[in-house]
Amino acid sequence: MQLKNWTVLVVEPNKFEGQIILDLLRNAGVEKVKVVTDQAAALEILEVYNANVVIASFEMQPLDGAGWTRAYRRNHKLPGRKQAIFITSGAFSLAMAEECRHAGANALIGKPISAKVLTATVTKVLSKPREFIDAAGYVGPCRRAGIVTAGAPKKRRKADNSNTLVDPKTVQTVVEALVAAAAAYAVDANKLEGCEHALRQVQAYAVNAGDGPLMRACAAFALQLSSAKGLRPEAVRASLEVCVNGVVKLVSLGADQGVRREEIAEGVRQAVGKASMQRAA
Repeated sequence: MQLKNWTVLVVEPNKFEGQIILDLLRNAGVEKVKVVTDQAAALEILEVYNANVVIASFEMQPLDGAGWTRAYRRNHKLPGRKQAIFITSGAFSLAMAEECRHAGANALIGKPISAKVLTATVTKVLSKPREFIDAAGYVGPCRRAGIVTAGAPKKRRKADNSNTLVDPKTVQTVVEALVAAAAAYAVDANKLEGCEHALRQVQAYAVNAGDGPLMRACAAFALQLSSAKGLRPEAVRASLEVCVNGVVKLVSLGADQGVRREEIAEGVRQAVGKASMQRAA
């Protein structure tokens, strides 16, 4: 199924993370996306919004992602209750994966989420639909094949594992590493992986610190890196410079500079969008 045919509902209580997922999907080409922060409201919306992809956070209240999935699967008012459910979590574990599998979820995706992992996971599930079981003890896709997982710690490179969660005291060092990696990438496209790795560390810090502007800037930065192919070199360099400068400024400014930080994050997003328009032209 092509991305433009996805109808997505994102259930994410953290509005900043919800915005990141929305940006990732839209920039990937998904046209129909709704984001809600309240799980009860999500069920109401799904009575009339026939989503074929539901992305829900495990960290919700009053039900966690597994509990909400059970309620979703058993609600006969929902026209799409048999559609695919993807649970996201920043505390990925095998035990959580099993809990989600038995609740009726199709996949569990670890945070922070990248556009590549998100779209690849959804595509994998939608391309191989499983038999839907509606029994007294279980409602959901056939469990015998297990649950699709992505972003699990064991699947990350060793180089990523040691610094997945960045201590705030060392964030300046991490940002300096990102600046150096971006400079290397600007002159040698083969250095992309190093730049992506450094950015993931800053993004992990932003997510764990609940830093909305920095999270949005990192998400836009990641989109710039993933969509650089096909852009003119000068457009790549200009967008890259704005992204790097934006992240550096956001880390240096305190929380009391809220308005300024929001402006910087928006500037990064606009720069990436402008670069994408140049590619389309």
